[in-house]
Amino acid sequence: MKKAGPSNQSAEVEAASAAEEDCTPVAPDRSGWTPHPSERRDFWNRIRAFPSEVVRWRKRFLKELLETPGRFTLTSGLPSEQLTERLDSGISHLREVARILAELYGSPDLGNKKDPTDELVYILLARHTREGAYQTAFESLKRRFPTWDQMLDAPRDEVERLVYSGGLSGKKTLALYSALGKLRETFGSCTLEPARDWSDERLEAFLCELPEIQRKSAYCVMMYAFGRLVFPADTHVGRVLSRIGPYRELGLSLDGLDHKKLQRELADLIPPNLRYSLHVNLVEHGRTVCRSPKPLCGTCEIRNLCQYYRKAESERAMAAESPTVMDLFAGGGGLSEGFSRAGFKTLAAVEMDEMAARTYRLNHPGVPDERVIEQDIRTLATGDLKRLAGKSLDVLAGAPPCQGFSSVGFRSKKSLLGYRPQDDDRNHLYETMVEAALVLRPKLFLMENVPGMKSAKREDHSFLDTAARLLEQKGTYQTEVWRLNASAFGVPQDRIRMFLVASRLKVMPLVPTADYQDTRSQHLDHDALPPVGLSEAIFDLPERAAGEGKSTEGWSTPHALTDPRFRRYLTKFGILRASRLLYQHTVRYHNPNDLELYAMLRPGEDSIHALERHGRSDLMRYRRDVFDDKYARLRGDRPCKTIVAHLAKDGNGYIHPTQVRSISLREAARVQSFHDGYIFCGSPSEQWVQLGNAVPPVLAEAIARSFRRALERS
Repeated sequence: MKKAGPSNQSAEVEAASAAEEDCTPVAPDRSGWTPHPSERRDFWNRIRAFPSEVVRWRKRFLKELLETPGRFTLTSGLPSEQLTERLDSGISHLREVARILAELYGSPDLGNKKDPTDELVYILLARHTREGAYQTAFESLKRRFPTWDQMLDAPRDEVERLVYSGGLSGKKTLALYSALGKLRETFGSCTLEPARDWSDERLEAFLCELPEIQRKSAYCVMMYAFGRLVFPADTHVGRVLSRIGPYRELGLSLDGLDHKKLQRELADLIPPNLRYSLHVNLVEHGRTVCRSPKPLCGTCEIRNLCQYYRKAESERAMAAESPTVMDLFAGGGGLSEGFSRAGFKTLAAVEMDEMAARTYRLNHPGVPDERVIEQDIRTLATGDLKRLAGKSLDVLAGAPPCQGFSSVGFRSKKSLLGYRPQDDDRNHLYETMVEAALVLRPKLFLMENVPGMKSAKREDHSFLDTAARLLEQKGTYQTEVWRLNASAFGVPQDRIRMFLVASRLKVMPLVPTADYQDTRSQHLDHDALPPVGLSEAIFDLPERAAGEGKSTEGWSTPHALTDPRFRRYLTKFGILRASRLLYQHTVRYHNPNDLELYAMLRPGEDSIHALERHGRSDLMRYRRDVFDDKYARLRGDRPCKTIVAHLAKDGNGYIHPTQVRSISLREAARVQSFHDGYIFCGSPSEQWVQLGNAVPPVLAEAIARSFRRALERS
């Protein structure tokens, strides 16, 4: 494989990703594109390494883009580097579609033939005919004639009777005799075997000279019987790909093209190693799900990757008479997900990180792509912000970066590094949110951050209090600060966050009711439900060892949904989805020393226990005076500790309760209350950062419902 060019990932994320890489070979992928070991857990990421056959094809494709920009409407004037990025994004998108379809259908046998002459006859019989009818006709011919030369020598009326049940028997008989006659004339008998050594171009040209054989039919013979890397675009393939909308960022449109033009357009747009699997799986998907004229979008596993569905969903969502929200510092979309669950319409989201914005778009098809702004909010023009918000915005929400305030960030090293919160630019991004509120004048305002924003001070006022004072003095808002623990709302995680709430209404939203016990509170409510434990969130997921798991795999829960363990969390909050796929149940690589230490720890124990009970300081990689709990095994009977972005670097503090490894990304996503169909884009490190920075959707939903009731009361 050839390594791709440099990306724009931060050095820190790149270093973390490289450090956790396991370079053992990856099992062959059903799609035909087996990822490089460094890509084993990526999803819709910048491609890090291209197989040799894709390198050559990509080079030709890029050359065509540069030399004939008119074919793609969004390529004119783009610099080569940006053009390459857009092309690679389109290739990565198709690779994910191919992987998902391959897991769903397994590249089924559609009945096509391995022998080239058999396949030629099969294709001629299949034209304009039901599948069962042309298969019956083919089998009738094969039973009657041991060789195709014998059929060619037989009376035509006999052959016509044998293929009569498939319809168009006269036309098909004429085509069969003409085609087989051409083979005998060229090769001395009715065979295509001598053409195996021909080039693709010569073989295609010869096949297209045969009666009733056009490019698509020729490609079927070439792909199925000769194993050539070509891409036949039949009716199902063309329809499904037209709806998916490949290479959207380049401006490719397949809408309204007939099957001949579709075949011309698609002939060289699919990466060579994906062509076989994509063809057969798109045929199956088109027959069973993406039907004409009414596709079954509600049950489609690739709908979020499909422009047809996304367009319909965004039009439906935008037309709805629902309260509105704008999400700043949107990240991977946890806050928006919660507001959507509560019935809000997201007008726009702003997020500067490329992969976080991609994750947001993928999982929020109701928000038009052009309203997910991939830009630093500080550089967004006021006029653009107002245009996105519309005439009247109900809620402005956001979660500015919290690393500058976090107790696991630089503030925990204040004594060692001389860290000063007021000197950290990240700690002033809340000002941008306040300024946006003063410009847009939303009815309600919500800002989430870590407790450190309440304790860190500037000029005798905490940063959170300063934000509240600005809203009160300059925006005539009433303000409150809510301290909420996610576990009190059914999230299987102790995650304490501060929420600055502001209102221009006559009423303030009420603090959402906590139905579950908050074990971190000084006042335990004994009448509340017990908190949801970690095991209740992850018990049904398949076992994994270190380094195992794929970004997409076929799966169904082995437990009956009547199992009472589902009720308290997975089904109650819609975490478990009806799907034949499991996404991102991937475990990072662990070195032997770490695995040995993991095995020593009992649930609830940390580094100190390993030292005191076993005296194995030789296994410790960190300073004990600073990181006394760097290694920790989680308890299954209690809420998980806070999922943090630091998991991008290692998982030593999040050891699985019963398995010798750190928790997987999907397990952490469930702990954060993301449903199983929520997919995180990018490299593993980028996925962990998005997940660790997210507001749990179930907690966000509880807040959003309180906001909605306040809007209704006013």
